[in-house]
Amino acid sequence: MSAFNRILDKAQATQKRIALPESTDERVLRAAAEVVEKKLARPILIGDPAQIKKQAHRLGISLNEVTIEDPAQSKKLSHYIDLLVAKREHRGMTVEKATQALGDTFTYACMMMNDEAADGCVAGAITPTADVVRGAMQLVQKHQDTKLVSSFFIMRLNEHHPVDDVLIIADCALVIDPDPQELAAIAASTGDSAIKLLDLEPQIGMLSFSTAGSARHKHVTKVREATEELRRLRPQWRIAGEVQLDAAVIPEILAKKAPEQASDSPCNTLIFPNLDAGNIGYKLIERFGGAQAIGPILQGLNRPVNDLSRGCSQDDIVNLVAVTAAQCD
Repeated sequence: MSAFNRILDKAQATQKRIALPESTDERVLRAAAEVVEKKLARPILIGDPAQIKKQAHRLGISLNEVTIEDPAQSKKLSHYIDLLVAKREHRGMTVEKATQALGDTFTYACMMMNDEAADGCVAGAITPTADVVRGAMQLVQKHQDTKLVSSFFIMRLNEHHPVDDVLIIADCALVIDPDPQELAAIAASTGDSAIKLLDLEPQIGMLSFSTAGSARHKHVTKVREATEELRRLRPQWRIAGEVQLDAAVIPEILAKKAPEQASDSPCNTLIFPNLDAGNIGYKLIERFGGAQAIGPILQGLNRPVNDLSRGCSQDDIVNLVAVTAAQCD
């Protein structure tokens, strides 16, 4: 079984309520209907029911089993206003500002999660990533046991790739220039996510332009220190670092460059040293390597909120809804 199918199985088994605030976008509507058909989750479209139904009818989409939540007519609106004021009062939030803010469907979705009326949220089809991430950080907030919120991608690979089935990579979307402790925290969270979502034993590659001291530079030192910290945090994992990409995924090269770290298996979880490398790296794997990129998937929030690319497809939305459902505790 593909590791990603384990996510689909978990989603089908739990039937979580996933809010979709961009409810009149054609891709979102088609994805909501497909999610119901495949029993991956219980989608909640947030917005004006008349507009949503009109758009669905125009597109020939059945929403018979899809929940529609109308913020304007919600009996919980005053409660959500109070929740938002309490959460952001220290930043100048007032009843008047909260009332206006809850006219935004993504803000309303976040309040639904705070009230346990939704288990997770997927947005970004028409909303910039910065707005999705900022809203999630401010309104859903970081889990108390997490050092920082970060992101990862699941890359579904073809048969010719050196890693079998899937590759987990981070951070490709959020933390711009982590220090050694932050980089180790990103790696720890990513490995934990690989275990929870994919039942995958993480084999971590801490990536650099150096392998085992082949170069000297402050950027290499950062990755080396992060590797040492990660080994302290997760001593039970196999962790290769600092290593170049080819050494991380081709055991024969690692055996030549760093024989003391040799293994018969390629690393299946790659941690990039900064956002430049990570963002460029995942797009190279996707566009030139022909892999399917699923994400960015946020980790470390109180409840799962995940971001779509504005160029996403219907399949991308369905897959990310499934991942979000599987992330729910």
